Amino acid sequence: MACFDNIISYKGGCSSVSGMLLDDLIPIREVEKYVGEDYATAGELIEDKIDFAVRLIKKELIGMFQHNYIPRTILENKRAGFISETQTLKAAAPQFRGIELRVCNQESYLSLYVSSIDTYLNYTGALNVLVIDTMTGETLDTIAVNSVAGQVVTTYVDNTYNAEKRKRRIAFVYDCTSIDNYLTSLIGEGCTTCNGGLYNLNDWITGRSIKYDTGATPILANIDGHTDTAGLSINFSLICDQESWLCSSRNLLAMPIMYRTAQAILEYAYFNSDRFNSKTAIRKDEIKERIGLYHSDYTKQMELILKNIRTPMDGICFTCKPRSKSVTTLP
Repeated sequence: MACFDNIISYKGGCSSVSGMLLDDLIPIREVEKYVGEDYATAGELIEDKIDFAVRLIKKELIGMFQHNYIPRTILENKRAGFISETQTLKAAAPQFRGIELRVCNQESYLSLYVSSIDTYLNYTGALNVLVIDTMTGETLDTIAVNSVAGQVVTTYVDNTYNAEKRKRRIAFVYDCTSIDNYLTSLIGEGCTTCNGGLYNLNDWITGRSIKYDTGATPILANIDGHTDTAGLSINFSLICDQESWLCSSRNLLAMPIMYRTAQAILEYAYFNSDRFNSKTAIRKDEIKERIGLYHSDYTKQMELILKNIRTPMDGICFTCKPRSKSVTTLP
């Protein structure tokens, strides 16, 4: 998860966002002694163990607070964009067209998960569907589609777009300049121009069909509602995002990550000591003692975190009564 990148570092590595260096526990020169055939450099070994520590701690914390979670990971599965039974052909135009989804909730840690998109075009060939943040105009993603004229083509996306405690407007559009499409409406039935084309797709998401000129910046001022989705359909879910919640407390996690990384490096050294030089092998008793020490420090840090981290009480993804469960981890 990107928010934990460079949460701790080491001499010669990237700058640490927390200011903590692993060298305070294990100097880089010591780690160099443990580099064998599994790793090319000490830096590679350290980065691998940092990643391991982050994954482990996230899993443990989610387990510790599991009683605070409302037992529903997916709030709702939805489709935006329904093919017309009339197979009405819509003409090409020098515009980007498609669908805009708006996540309206600002109280919860949510993510928009897109499983797939369908395209129904009168065009055979490759094209790109752009995923745009229409609040900033930033292109978030590019989805490569291999279209077949007159056929509904499903392209699997399997991507997540975070909306942690803020509104998001995310559009899925393609350049219609030379591509005819078949009529596809945002909703299966009903008025397509009411409310400016904006509809409540569920309790947390609204959507609309949109268009904007090819030379325009894709922000709200330049985007207009449209009568159809230009042959585009989206399968999506809104999900509770527990990891984004953990990111909000990453400053508290730097210390346990450092201790757990140090423990993992020494465990690697201990169980692979016969593959290193004899001096390292002689120090196995010392390494074992330090493993126990770092694990003890790690456990103490995690107990402190349990006293300081509070889950949201949004009633959507988290319960309104804060509870946590203490977990004793074994070395």
